[in-house]
Amino acid sequence: MRNHLIAIQGSVASFHDLAAKKYFGEEVSTLECGSFKEVCDKIANNKVDYGIIAIENKIAGSILLNYQLIETYDLKIIGEIYLPIELKLLAKPGAKLKDITEIISHPMALGQSQAFLSQHENIVVTEYKDTASCAKLVSEDTSGKLSVIGGPAIAGQYNLEVIVENVSDISQNFTRFYILSKGEDYVSDPNKASVTLQTNNEPGKLCDVLVILKKHNLNLTKIQSVPIPNNSNAYSFHLDIEFEYKDQFEKTINDLKKEIHYIKILGIYKTENKRTTEKNKLILQNHLN
Repeated sequence: MRNHLIAIQGSVASFHDLAAKKYFGEEVSTLECGSFKEVCDKIANNKVDYGIIAIENKIAGSILLNYQLIETYDLKIIGEIYLPIELKLLAKPGAKLKDITEIISHPMALGQSQAFLSQHENIVVTEYKDTASCAKLVSEDTSGKLSVIGGPAIAGQYNLEVIVENVSDISQNFTRFYILSKGEDYVSDPNKASVTLQTNNEPGKLCDVLVILKKHNLNLTKIQSVPIPNNSNAYSFHLDIEFEYKDQFEKTINDLKKEIHYIKILGIYKTENKRTTEKNKLILQNHLN
């Protein structure tokens, strides 16, 4: 079986790289992209087989742009993965916290470390494209005053040392990633779907949607309003829905179509149970060691 090529946002040892290896296996080939838009563009133009983009973090919340990109490029969600996130302050060997004058990292990592950063207001904080690229810059810095917030994988990849162990705002932190494809993949025994819909601009219409989900005994795990470009008065709603049987989900969609004027299935797939996240964290730690 040929090795799939996966588009990721970021570089080797970034969280997207770790998510790709966790989902597809250690030997998977990745194509590094500078932005989420580039990931989606590579998928849509057949430059890669699949792509991975972060969609939400337990601390920082949803990435609204990525919901819009999935629709704009007409991509399919074929899976999801939860990756436990450990954030540490890393610098070149021998550096001390008192010597650090600047911290660089991806905006999401910085957003998940606000409590730590607020305790060090004298240190300049700079956003950059991904944690691994930041780690590379730190490894090349000759001043010893530059540091990065990132995971343990980039410390090993770029020969950095941990100078502050845990800078995340909460200890049980994770990021959820969508696995994207240009076309649908067959999945046996799917138990989750992602849909986007627009209700009529009338009071109670969203409530009607929720009543239908309850009627069919479906579990709504995510509802996210997303602004519609070029229409300041309208929003679409992204729903992640768990179900036991596929026909149960299909009957729900048929009922929803009677109540709303637009609905699109973004993907039907098999979910990873979030309760396994702690187990995966131990596996990831063993891999890094």
